[in-house]
Amino acid sequence: MITRPTIPGPDPDTKPPKFKVPEGAADCHFHIFGPETDYPYTEPRRYTPLQVLENDYRKMADVLGLEQGVVVQASPYGSDNARVLEAIRILGPGYVGVGVVDADASDERLDELSRLGIRGTRINSASGGRSGIERMGELAPKIKDFGWHMQFHIHAGQLPEYEEKIRKLPVDVVFDHMGLFPADMPITHPDFQMLLRLLERGDVWVKLSGAERISRSGAPYRDAIAVARALIDAAPERVVWGTDWPHTNVKPTIPNDGDLMDLLAEFAPDEQVRRKILVENPCALYKFGEGDAP
Repeated sequence: MITRPTIPGPDPDTKPPKFKVPEGAADCHFHIFGPETDYPYTEPRRYTPLQVLENDYRKMADVLGLEQGVVVQASPYGSDNARVLEAIRILGPGYVGVGVVDADASDERLDELSRLGIRGTRINSASGGRSGIERMGELAPKIKDFGWHMQFHIHAGQLPEYEEKIRKLPVDVVFDHMGLFPADMPITHPDFQMLLRLLERGDVWVKLSGAERISRSGAPYRDAIAVARALIDAAPERVVWGTDWPHTNVKPTIPNDGDLMDLLAEFAPDEQVRRKILVENPCALYKFGEGDAP
């Protein structure tokens, strides 16, 4: 049975960016959904997405000049990584994934996922329950052997509860969507300062995605600029960017991905810094092309 979508799809009329996008630019956060008959959604779930396939994604990415990318496991698929793996296969060289595995995963399974292009595991407590966060200390040593990182989709307000455990992890850590820090709060807030202190470790990364998620003023999401610039200033070599396509966070207006890329130019007005964010940093974190599935 096909389930009726509960959220809209992406804006199909992607605007071309107003700045010259560097060769090799990477989209470090997007999702693929469907067909539901082949890739059923988990129960319960917070939303049912509209079907969006690899060709739909490529149309958007081609307009923006994106040539590499990271398919991220979304909460409607739970811990079934089949859709992410298929997307990696279809999109081909230059594309890798972040899946979801639990602390009981065998070394054999982790090795298989690595060979198929998985680069990390996602801890999603912001939209998918606690989803492994309590056992991250057990899982981290296992994924370390495969060079994976641990990606956190958590609200900034959860950092005080988990900061000590995160600091002890023996793997690189990546925070989704600017740490989901609300843009209407001052960057002097203790939760944001905690995120900046974590960035000082040298193995903590942040995605400059989800401006529409943290914005409180709405499009064009200019209130997110101060948050993004503070993160870039703290660790310009450990920030990456992503579209978050097809934008599963429901807003009154679905953002246009061209507008979001233009916002990156305001996050990082310097062309060389943008190149680090779009090309150099993603290559360092995701190791595109190394060990990808044939």
